[in-house]
Amino acid sequence: MKLVQDLPGIFEEFGEKRREAFLEVKEYKDKGVPVVGMYCAYFPTELAMAVGAIPVGLCSFSNETVTAAERELPKSMCPLVKSSYGFAIEDKCPFFHFADLVIGETTCDGKKKMYELMAEFKPVFVMELPNSQSEKGLEFWRREVIRTKEYFEEFFHVIITDEMIHHAVHLSNEIRRSLKELCEVMKLDPAPVFGTDIQKMINGSKYRFDFKTTPELVDAVTEKILEEYHQGKHLESRPRILVTGCPIGGDTMKILEGIEENGGVVVAVENCSGVKTLDQMVDETQEDIYGAIAKRYLSTGCSIMTPNDNRIELIGRIIEEYRVDGVVEMILSGCHATGAESIYIRKFVNEEKNLPYISIDTDYSSADKGQISTRLAAFIEMIQADKSGKKELDMNCCYKLIVSGISGGKCFGEILQNVWDYTGVPVRFSKRNQEVLYEVGKEQVTADAQCIVHECLDDVRIEAVILDDQRKIQVQELADILAKSFSMYQKNRKNTGNDQKRQPDYLWILVSDTSLAARLAGKLEETKEFSPVVEKQKDNSILITNIRGKEDRTLLIRLCKEFIYDCDGKILIGNGVKAEQNLSENKRLQQEVFELARNRAPGKHLYLIEQYYHELAISYISRKVGENGFKLKELEQIRCEDEETGKNLYETLYWYLRMKRNVSQTAAKLKIHRNTLLPRLTRLNDMLDLDNRDGAECEKLLVAMEIERMKSSDDL
Repeated sequence: MKLVQDLPGIFEEFGEKRREAFLEVKEYKDKGVPVVGMYCAYFPTELAMAVGAIPVGLCSFSNETVTAAERELPKSMCPLVKSSYGFAIEDKCPFFHFADLVIGETTCDGKKKMYELMAEFKPVFVMELPNSQSEKGLEFWRREVIRTKEYFEEFFHVIITDEMIHHAVHLSNEIRRSLKELCEVMKLDPAPVFGTDIQKMINGSKYRFDFKTTPELVDAVTEKILEEYHQGKHLESRPRILVTGCPIGGDTMKILEGIEENGGVVVAVENCSGVKTLDQMVDETQEDIYGAIAKRYLSTGCSIMTPNDNRIELIGRIIEEYRVDGVVEMILSGCHATGAESIYIRKFVNEEKNLPYISIDTDYSSADKGQISTRLAAFIEMIQADKSGKKELDMNCCYKLIVSGISGGKCFGEILQNVWDYTGVPVRFSKRNQEVLYEVGKEQVTADAQCIVHECLDDVRIEAVILDDQRKIQVQELADILAKSFSMYQKNRKNTGNDQKRQPDYLWILVSDTSLAARLAGKLEETKEFSPVVEKQKDNSILITNIRGKEDRTLLIRLCKEFIYDCDGKILIGNGVKAEQNLSENKRLQQEVFELARNRAPGKHLYLIEQYYHELAISYISRKVGENGFKLKELEQIRCEDEETGKNLYETLYWYLRMKRNVSQTAAKLKIHRNTLLPRLTRLNDMLDLDNRDGAECEKLLVAMEIERMKSSDDL
């Protein structure tokens, strides 16, 4: 194919390549070149290339033959399977017609049954695919690759020499490398071209049967895109979208088109018709070339694998490297594996990458095209609003923040701060005499700012500032919620105030040096809540003699946080002590906690004593049992394995036990995906038999690890 001068012409030429290849495949057949049809990215195309055959994809993405397939297959089956089978039985696919052999793999149930039916009228060879990407799975898959190689030799009457397979591997790597570099032009921001054009190139390249010239041709297109980009020819700034899920092509291109017609740009397509099949190369340096082929293909992150950590890892890298703003997952109706796995993808994207995610369930018909376009338009508008600093406010979320704050005993100033952190709406509570009771976001308010004013009880008024026209209605609603909530808060405070007054507490504050403690005491004495109850001691401590419940302590924490922000020092805030005769013992205990906290979290400036009770208990146990009282052989074995493999099993075990063997909470603490955690837990179970240990045994392991961590921290 000759490289035309303009990029649109190049993209269209590649887009039509599959149609042109219908005629080319007959020409190759007439020359005696065999054709191997395939349906999955797990098939090592190097085996077909090594025997001189043309490997060609048979997966169909058209609604045209679905009705024909449904005469034999269930309507609830995946449209990709129905379309592919329909083209086969209707003999409407030249690639299938001219294929000497069809290769299948035991991937999804639908395809496995399709291969059984196809075998009645076409030679079909099925590769047995393992269900997981484990070491045993890799050993099994390597044997399957060799079994397939031996079958090819028998079927095509050719001996595949090491030289032939190495040549095929090298050529395949070159094709993958050129296409991967083409995809990577979309890392540029703004994007140089539309993602649909890149996808035309990827799809079209699969139907270029002159394999040797493909890398050079693709490289030339990449160079031309970059050349024009540096000349200033690129798209305007758009929300950058990653598309994942089921294979994209043909009628499902409506997803990519819907994104880009509504103002987005598809910077990457992760699924097996995109980056997933280009990400890794076969290691040509390996002495065991079939082992290297098996390893490369089995690492493909498909939803039929369990667990599917490789897909999560690849999506994470794409999000970072391609500067993704949002993720769209396309799920074909009836594809149960991808549909079930979508919950992991959503959680990973939302919770670990803090990006918006949307799933689109569809088939090959055009009936839902308008609905899909509408959903994608709203999704892209949301991203645009977030990028511009304008976001839709969830009033239910605001209400939950307020109600949980009131029921949790927070002071209203802290509740209002939480609302400000979420909404970004400046709010002021003041009395008729202009005395400000609470205020957030005042630095954002200009002299001509428009305000929504609400009247509350006891001559208190609320002023909520409108920062842009989009928010006017929502700011009005927020002000109304705050007014009602303030009244609720005042009533709740009156109902509980008498009990608090009857039981004042003493409270210790410890500061890292005496001069800083004196300055903090002066700061607290300036506030009306604490001016009568602050007693500066001769050392680095302050005693508050009349703490009235959670609200006073919350206010005290806020004042200390503001004070220490500009200081080079540390503060510990204790808990209330009701009996005056216990003050000295309580102070000694808090001094011990202060030292523990400073050792365990040296980067922090403000410590709350309740956050370190666990460390205090471990410190006490450590002193009681002595130096060697809690050394366990199991932990030594885990440490040795970590040193050899770098799997981080020791840290994983610690947080798994600390989180009471809760998988989700452990994954969150380690900042990894659940699917990444599960193989580690499997290995830990093999070593420690955790599932069969009772709570006391697990607690002993945890305490031993805590003591080790504490001693390690002390040594530092």
